[in-house]
Amino acid sequence: MKISIITPNYNYEKYIAKTIESVVTQSFNNIEHIIVDDGSTDNSVSIIKEYQKLYPEIIKLIQQENRGQTSALNVCLKNVTGDIIGWLNSDDLYCKNTFQIIINNFNQNKNIDAIIGNINIIDSEGRFLKKNRYLKFDYNSGVFNGFGKVVASNAIFWRKNLSDEIDMFDESFQFAMDSEYWSRLLYNRTVKYINFEMANFRWHPKAKTILRRKYNSQENLQANKENKIIFSNSYKLISLSKFFPGYLYILPFLYYKSKRHILKLINFHYFGKR
Repeated sequence: MKISIITPNYNYEKYIAKTIESVVTQSFNNIEHIIVDDGSTDNSVSIIKEYQKLYPEIIKLIQQENRGQTSALNVCLKNVTGDIIGWLNSDDLYCKNTFQIIINNFNQNKNIDAIIGNINIIDSEGRFLKKNRYLKFDYNSGVFNGFGKVVASNAIFWRKNLSDEIDMFDESFQFAMDSEYWSRLLYNRTVKYINFEMANFRWHPKAKTILRRKYNSQENLQANKENKIIFSNSYKLISLSKFFPGYLYILPFLYYKSKRHILKLINFHYFGKR
């Protein structure tokens, strides 16, 4: 079984070396790392090419004019040759032994379609800030809480056949392309949660996750618009939409919002860094 890691990159010369090292130094080595550079104007490509010389059988670099992160992700997907796919942004890192743990779990249960886990939050210099723990996957919870809240994009691995069966990432999405993709990829799928830190998410000012949190900013407004589309499309897929049509959706909305917070409280997710 082979793991394919997809990484879109744009002007992250400061972080890309560490990102690549976190992939090529994994204990499980039947891997490929597909990096699509989206027209970087910094030294990113030169750095990637140096690592490509060291790991020619692992690293595949594809260059394109600047078309955006979602376009780069789709080019990555089109070039995947492995059985299992993981998405790692060019400012993030995988934790040690993540790939071996993932492969072991897929091998032990052939019915698993995807595996999700936890992440660590690190600062721009790689210092640990806190741990983000997740819950067992529940599609309905994703609908009402947002799929980006229940699945971390760098802490999910899925079988390639899932991607083969749906369309690519929606390139009209600039910020919530991950949530939109999970809403289709994970519908009616068997998803296993592992209480294990798979990756380190880097918290820095240029990260899209940070930009879209700034209230009433252009990025925030666009992200909210995209999330409304995702909710509308995914809500139609679940049986609750038949019993709570129109504005009655607020009732299951409040239930799943409350349920998630209660479960996180019960599991001590809100207390302490570890």
